[in-house]
Amino acid sequence: MILQIVGYKNSGKTTLMTHAVKFLKLHGFCVATIKHHGQHDLNLSDIELQMDTVDHMKHFNAGADQSIVQGHHLQQTVTRIEKQRLDEIIDKSVTIDSDIILVEGFKEANYDKVLIYRDDADYQQLNKLSNIQYDINIEQPLALQKFEQWLLSFVNEKGMD
Repeated sequence: MILQIVGYKNSGKTTLMTHAVKFLKLHGFCVATIKHHGQHDLNLSDIELQMDTVDHMKHFNAGADQSIVQGHHLQQTVTRIEKQRLDEIIDKSVTIDSDIILVEGFKEANYDKVLIYRDDADYQQLNKLSNIQYDINIEQPLALQKFEQWLLSFVNEKGMD
């Protein structure tokens, strides 16, 4: 199951994502997340990688197209790849068997969405997107509690396809 959380900059997307992850984990779900960096200006920086002094980054900086480091309980992969669509990222990069994939961003993708907004103008613009299942202004009283109730109901209704 894939669920996007979309909104404009500083609307609370990351706050809602981390809240949703913690809530779903408490209910026993396996959760994967995908985050869109959101910077559209090519002159701005890309995502920040680990320091060049760690071995797998030395490999990557030497030209490796993919570098993987395995620890005791964690694995990290850095891959050199041009910007992909969300469906390509899901198909090629999500490598665990998860119950739910939560996505922050990728507004134009065609998956079920939660809109997060701060004011009516943002809501009016975002409401034009496809597959909207829920909307939230996290500054409203009890917003997160209402979201939790909806999320659990939605996940149970959708199932784990």
